Amino acid sequence: MGGKTGNVLKKYLLPTCLMCVITLLIFLYLAEMESLALGFLLMAVLLFIINVSFRLLVSKGIKGTSKICKTIKGFLFLFILLVNLTIAFSATILLFSNEMFFYPNHDRESYEENQKFINYEEIHFNKDNKEFSGWLLKNEKGRAPLVIYFGGNGECSARRFHTNKKSNDWDYFEGYNFMMIDYPGYGNSKGTPSDESMFDMALMCYDYAITREDVNSDNIVLMGYSIGTGVATYLASQRNIRGLILMAPYDEGISLYNSMLDIFHGPLKYLVRNKFESVKYAKSVDIQPLLLVSKADEIIPYESSILLADTFPNGSILHSLNGIKHNFFWGNKEVLENVNKYLQEVKYE
Repeated sequence: MGGKTGNVLKKYLLPTCLMCVITLLIFLYLAEMESLALGFLLMAVLLFIINVSFRLLVSKGIKGTSKICKTIKGFLFLFILLVNLTIAFSATILLFSNEMFFYPNHDRESYEENQKFINYEEIHFNKDNKEFSGWLLKNEKGRAPLVIYFGGNGECSARRFHTNKKSNDWDYFEGYNFMMIDYPGYGNSKGTPSDESMFDMALMCYDYAITREDVNSDNIVLMGYSIGTGVATYLASQRNIRGLILMAPYDEGISLYNSMLDIFHGPLKYLVRNKFESVKYAKSVDIQPLLLVSKADEIIPYESSILLADTFPNGSILHSLNGIKHNFFWGNKEVLENVNKYLQEVKYE
């Protein structure tokens, strides 16, 4: 009896344990956060249980050394190998999706430069034990119209304000103050980025803005670029706004994932954690937005932008640009002239 038990351990339990331990060590080495480590630990435990149970069932259920028995066992072990690979692949995509998708950053040099300008105000506010920070450009005295901007994936407020100052892009926002609050984990804001945390941040940002004495709460325009268009569209569906400007917009998060790794089709689309369902929220936006899109955009598919444009119930102002790559919307004269024109039109509605 002891010999048989030792044989089972040697043939099935020990190789499976070794495989799981090696896999776990590799994943733990790659994981930088506790939540990731816990996720991979659970995955390894699951694989261990599946492999041990399966091997024991096969060894006890299919006895004999005939060719048929060996063939059946071969097919069954091929099946469990595919199960292992599927679980490992799916878990890796799910657990690492945020790390692969978001690029939080903070530009310390720009941050220090911004503090020199008297019309720049550094903003900090807390709500529900969540801390956010960003910058406010004061173009006007007293209660003024406000643009609330939601940036792209690699943007932080310090760099955006510093860049706009150097490139004179602020000239196109005459008559408006301009606010940008960093997403969770970006700049000096605390937390972890995800579609839900970014949506929550957007609501808090708006609710904070309308409490300020220098903000005309009846004249707030939302502006988003790239990933920020999804955040801006969501906020537009939840709050009263005067206008909505979307640069390089998309229909939903799957389009963004596929722009980086074109595999999220069919069943694999369920592995996308951050939905950013702009087409869903656009149906509840009751104003006519301005959409600036480019056929040369290598990140956001042009068709994705057009699909979103057709979703707004009151229509949209669609401006197609020629030859502008994804990272060159800001600083482009044609883009900024259209932004300025839209801002002046909605300002007096």
